[in-house]
Amino acid sequence: MKRAWRAAPRARWVVVAAVVIAAIVVAEAASGGGSKQTGRAAPPLPAEALRPPGTDLAQLRGKPALVDFFASWCTPCGEEAPTLRKLAAALGDRATVVAVDWDDAGAPARAFVRKHGWTFPVLADTSGTTGERYGLVGLPTSFVLNPQGRIVATFRGPQSEATLRRALLEAA
Repeated sequence: MKRAWRAAPRARWVVVAAVVIAAIVVAEAASGGGSKQTGRAAPPLPAEALRPPGTDLAQLRGKPALVDFFASWCTPCGEEAPTLRKLAAALGDRATVVAVDWDDAGAPARAFVRKHGWTFPVLADTSGTTGERYGLVGLPTSFVLNPQGRIVATFRGPQSEATLRRALLEAA
């Protein structure tokens, strides 16, 4: 066993990397899926509006915003969809909710938006490039922006209305 371990230094690094990644995933899951960010500037939003009105980062400035990436084929996104509808209604003009349909087709995405009764802006990232710029690694993922347009929190997976509302109000 000792000889095999010495003969495969690359295998050692693979095992170490796997353990580190697993520890990060477990820590993130234990914290509710959210992580505070240092406040990096939010990348530009897609220009195409799937459900008008369209919006951009300049229009979001001045109050906190939630940018939620979803797709019509994503089961957890469907689970979170009613939460986003309720959240947007409860926030009023204190914060803005914007959804970004990631790497999805137009008709199924529009049907998803209609089914869930979303009335807030929904943008289309059909090429997936906006999600890549945000560092998207899964769906749904929500980014909380402060009034200056900086990402201050990231939530992966479906979240509760209370969790998202608290993060938005803290970002104010």
